[in-house]
Amino acid sequence: MQISNYKWVRELGCFLLVLLFMYTGTSKLIGYQLFREQLSQISYLKAFSQPLSILLPILELTTGLTIIFKPIQKYGLYAAAILMTLFTFYVALMLLSDSTKLPCSCGGVIKTMSWKQHLYFNIFFMVLAWFTIKIRVSEKRE
Repeated sequence: MQISNYKWVRELGCFLLVLLFMYTGTSKLIGYQLFREQLSQISYLKAFSQPLSILLPILELTTGLTIIFKPIQKYGLYAAAILMTLFTFYVALMLLSDSTKLPCSCGGVIKTMSWKQHLYFNIFFMVLAWFTIKIRVSEKRE
């Protein structure tokens, strides 16, 4: 079976990524003060906590919205894959540096996960994003 026959997987992948990015972006904006405060507690992000606290939710919401619209969906999928890759490396760094006592600055119920659960969660969505891109690219070739 060719990868292009997985249209339903692409649609599900897009749906889950939109849900994730719209949820986390909105959650960070709703809890903006807490989000900014948590970012400022991370030593290597402290200097950037103000711009990051604005930029990340906007990037997440823009990514989610971009995935919805077919003509620009590919850009949203690449943004999602890159963001999830960066977030995965960030969580891995937190685990490796034993910074797991710091609060998670993610939004909503995601922040209730342990750092290890968070790593697995991020790996799942990172792989989903890259796989969804692979399916979309193969569909465009045919």
